[in-house]
Amino acid sequence: MDGAAPKEGSQPRFTEESTSRFVDAGGVRVHVHDAGSGPVLLCIHGGAPGAYGWGNFGANVSGLAEHFRVLVVDLPGYGRSDAPEIRGGRYGFYAQVFADLLATLGIESAHVLGMATGGAAAMMLAIEHPGVVDDLVLVSSAGGLPLFTPMPSEGQKLIQSYYGGEGPSPAKMRAYLEMMMYDKTSITDEIVQERYAASIRPDLRAAAPEGRPEHSPPVTEQVWRDVDRIKARTLVVWGRDNRVQGYDNALFLLNRIPNVQVHLYGRTGLWVPFERVSEFNTLLVGFLLGASAR
Repeated sequence: MDGAAPKEGSQPRFTEESTSRFVDAGGVRVHVHDAGSGPVLLCIHGGAPGAYGWGNFGANVSGLAEHFRVLVVDLPGYGRSDAPEIRGGRYGFYAQVFADLLATLGIESAHVLGMATGGAAAMMLAIEHPGVVDDLVLVSSAGGLPLFTPMPSEGQKLIQSYYGGEGPSPAKMRAYLEMMMYDKTSITDEIVQERYAASIRPDLRAAAPEGRPEHSPPVTEQVWRDVDRIKARTLVVWGRDNRVQGYDNALFLLNRIPNVQVHLYGRTGLWVPFERVSEFNTLLVGFLLGASAR
């Protein structure tokens, strides 16, 4: 979303519309933002109501596109991507779509960044299609195992109830977004309206995998059982004040993924790339392109 502009630095060179394109990925029409050149960085967003690729990562695109060819996707069922019926496990389905997307674009392998639901999809991609994943970055990722956070968490309860009761509203969306952030003042009216509008599009609302208690959600695999199979060098990034996925998930991944490092931010919630724009971009570039990567 253009409303999610960086708080620091110059205005972005790349815009939501100038980077927009569609790619056929094994019969699923996927909406992609394509910016920059260099090593490919595939960015997979989270899955809460109203989420979409640019909304999660738009603040980061211009900075990252100085170093990478950045591909920000809309998950199937979100943003402007198709909303196909998900057969089998949800994360495995997403992983196959993104493996097909890279193949369609003629990309043999890419660095993969996944946040929240996108993190679980990224881990499944690394597990089931290891040859296409160079390095892996997981931010506030689903698919782990909470060691001490009560489940469902406070944030998961808000997500699960979003379409229930009297239905979605800007007030519900604001409550979720403010809960997701450490600094509530970062949530502007513009961001609330953009996320709310995305959450009520009739075609997407009918197929939304999350937030509809009256429907059985797609099966979500227990990815945590297989994370020891991840061969990719992995960076796990978390906010200490994440009230959706507690940072105990990061500690679990630290113990289970073979080649892994963890970075925790204080005074930060789930949406690390937005709350810590410059710091996150610097951390990501350093991990992917720094001396340790050579």
